[in-house]
Amino acid sequence: MTRKKPADPRGGIDAPALIEALQRHALGEKEMAATQVSAAIALLKKILPDLPGSLHKPEDKNIKTHEEALQDLA
Repeated sequence: MTRKKPADPRGGIDAPALIEALQRHALGEKEMAATQVSAAIALLKKILPDLPGSLHKPEDKNIKTHEEALQDLA
């Protein structure tokens, strides 16, 4: 049997199913091997944006970022 490759391989990754499986595993409702958990996380990293890299700085100049507030404590 020959599988047809999708134009965008990332489009074939079912993120909601992976997230649900990981949530159920974390709650003790689903048993997963360490390799399955690692594979699910790796696939999610391929399709979900890195949040710290996609967040914008606050528009209000009086609001400090987390990093700026930590520097003030030092």
